[in-house]
Amino acid sequence: MRVVRGLETYRPAGRDLAWLFTIARRLLIDHQRSRRRQPDEMPVVYLSEPRSDPSQELAVALAQALGDVPEADREAFLLREIGGLSYQEIAAVCDGTIDAVRSRIYRARMRLRAALSTGVKVTT
Repeated sequence: MRVVRGLETYRPAGRDLAWLFTIARRLLIDHQRSRRRQPDEMPVVYLSEPRSDPSQELAVALAQALGDVPEADREAFLLREIGGLSYQEIAAVCDGTIDAVRSRIYRARMRLRAALSTGVKVTT
């Protein structure tokens, strides 16, 4: 709905994908704010047979390592690697500079490399 409402004020200055990521990012921030106001729910845990699938173990390790990366660094990294956005587009989405985006992505890559190569959490 926000995309449809935003079409009235949309000015095609860059890629449409960057504009959509900006809308999605702001929606996520709004959602996180509203969740902070609500009481925590207890997650349901299902016990199952442990799997020794190497790709699943890597996915879990990657998710844990990404969780340890600071939010701003993680966001820039994911927009680049998963979203395929350019540094300039990421700077526009995150309201920052291109140099800041380069630094964030570099720091995220270094933290991930260290965490995945040693299997140990990297802390600041």
